[in-house]
Amino acid sequence: MYISPPRAGLAAAVMAAVTLISGFAAAQEATIRIATVNAPTSQSWKGVMAVAERVTERTDGRVAFQGFPSGQLGSTTDSIEQASQGLPMMTFTSASFLAGFGVPELAVVEGPFVVADNVEAERLANSSLMQGFYDRLAETAGLRVVALNWFDGPRHMIGTAAYPAPEDLRGVRMRVPSVETWMKTFQPLGVIPTSVEAAEVYSALSQGVVTAAESPLTGLRASGWYEVAKEITLTGHFNLFTGWVMSESVFQSLNEGDRAILLEEFRTGGQELAKTSAELEAEIRAEFEAKGVTFHEADVEAYRAATQGFYSSFPDWPEGLDDQVRAAAIGE
Repeated sequence: MYISPPRAGLAAAVMAAVTLISGFAAAQEATIRIATVNAPTSQSWKGVMAVAERVTERTDGRVAFQGFPSGQLGSTTDSIEQASQGLPMMTFTSASFLAGFGVPELAVVEGPFVVADNVEAERLANSSLMQGFYDRLAETAGLRVVALNWFDGPRHMIGTAAYPAPEDLRGVRMRVPSVETWMKTFQPLGVIPTSVEAAEVYSALSQGVVTAAESPLTGLRASGWYEVAKEITLTGHFNLFTGWVMSESVFQSLNEGDRAILLEEFRTGGQELAKTSAELEAEIRAEFEAKGVTFHEADVEAYRAATQGFYSSFPDWPEGLDDQVRAAAIGE
């Protein structure tokens, strides 16, 4: 039998419930700033805007986004550091950048020729091995990997000359980000590594500050680098594990359902990007050739041999890590 509480008690109970619900709702809402150094014409930017819209719709507006492309909020490292400090930031980055925030093993997936294709890359990005690294990153640096499967195609060399063999790169001033994995891949090839922010590479190539760089074809179309460097060598040396990372504290402030939606939609966005990038490669090549760009085949096996020392050059990595990565990639 239901017995109504005293009127004063009822009022107090209602007020307490309202306060609790209001506080809970407020804790679940977030407006996240999406930052990237990539241009608004890039496939990754178009993709993340579509994903953001789906997340906002599915969460009934509890999770909203503001977009800042072209390095408007600073470099990739700047944005990662802001997210690690608890700001409502989400930034486009890669495993190599994240490795510098307390989980050095993350960089192994961006070694030269780690995976054979996007199927292996997708499997590796979502493996239990990588999830363990993601959880450590959240604990040590306050950074939550939302998705790291935004593959925009294998990366190739672009420059003022062709580089079909590794020795062709000796003495070449090449744009190489100040990231350990990049440095340890390209320095053995004899390049003169030159650090240039992504947004400044076009002018660096046009002015001769650097004479070579590397990027996937989709990235070259978005950045326009092919306008000032007309030789592309198809090395396919990297398939970068790029994607989105945000503040762990902001991520945890969302309710469980909204966190699940965020993770699901960003993983789906990565799969969409990989599919689109693969479909665009032939189209982009034909477009570039019509604009005077020449494509060159590379001696991939020679490049693979020349960069093999990469995997023994990291003292912080546990022995056999590269074997664990290969097993995770092929599903063993």
